[in-house]
Amino acid sequence: MASVVGCVGGALGSCMGSMLFVESIAKKEPSAMNLMTFATFGFISLVGLIFTMKFFTVPFKIPFRGYWKVVVVFFLVNVINNQALNYHVPVPLHIIFRSGSLLASLVLSVLYEGKSYSLRKYLSVLAITLGIIICTLATKVGEGAGLSAEEASKYYVEWSIGIGMLSFALLASAYLAILQQNMYREYGKHPDEAMFVTHFASLPLFILMANDISKAASIFSADGPFTIGSLSLPVPTLWMELALACSFNYGCIYFVYSLNASVEALTVTMVVTLRKFLSLVVSIVWFQNPFTLQHWLGTFFVFAGTLAFSDVWFEEKK
Repeated sequence: MASVVGCVGGALGSCMGSMLFVESIAKKEPSAMNLMTFATFGFISLVGLIFTMKFFTVPFKIPFRGYWKVVVVFFLVNVINNQALNYHVPVPLHIIFRSGSLLASLVLSVLYEGKSYSLRKYLSVLAITLGIIICTLATKVGEGAGLSAEEASKYYVEWSIGIGMLSFALLASAYLAILQQNMYREYGKHPDEAMFVTHFASLPLFILMANDISKAASIFSADGPFTIGSLSLPVPTLWMELALACSFNYGCIYFVYSLNASVEALTVTMVVTLRKFLSLVVSIVWFQNPFTLQHWLGTFFVFAGTLAFSDVWFEEKK
């Protein structure tokens, strides 16, 4: 139990830290999302190559045929989720929308795996979903942008594409959790190896985005130096923020993978949903995003639903 609690705390803290720097980058240079995804995958692959696989001297415990579906879905989920920020989807709405993965996970677990859950779990998930919907409706997309009718129409179309991307990624992420759970069930639980393989095996796929990544890298290199108080470092601010985002994201993914190896997929999704909501609150406070009475009402439903779902830490009687 202690290890599970530690993983939960680590996931919440590191994921929230990563989201802070991701939002900072998204606000300054929204076209750099593919670069950010590539850098994150590269960083995690490098760490895994050195410390987990020890430059491939450690034999793989899970064959690649057990990984390939996970790799493809994992790559798509991460690229699409990050790229949605380039389609006028505000970060708070992005976080709230993705938090619906708990409902998606429950639905897929019931339909795809034939699982059943207690009425309490269904009601708690509905409460969380209701809170997410309330927060989403309270978010004013594009308000105050001063757009003409033609620009507003184009803006809305692009925003709709972004929402469509998030919708697809939402279902795909829930399916990913089930794939990972099934993989561990068949081959055993090896979260460190899985984290390395899913990121490392995805790197060749970024060749499809080479031009976009190159352009973003040039923009990053032209940014001003990173400063802390009166201290100025000879590193562009965007590159430093990207490095910090990658570092925190490594911790985030590490703890989430550890949870995947310890508890069922729905529980993992619950923890991820909670950290997304906490990231939303931090985003609103830190970046001064609007937070209305409707947002507070949504907050109540999300936290109430999460607390009602807390019996997942205990073994249920069949």
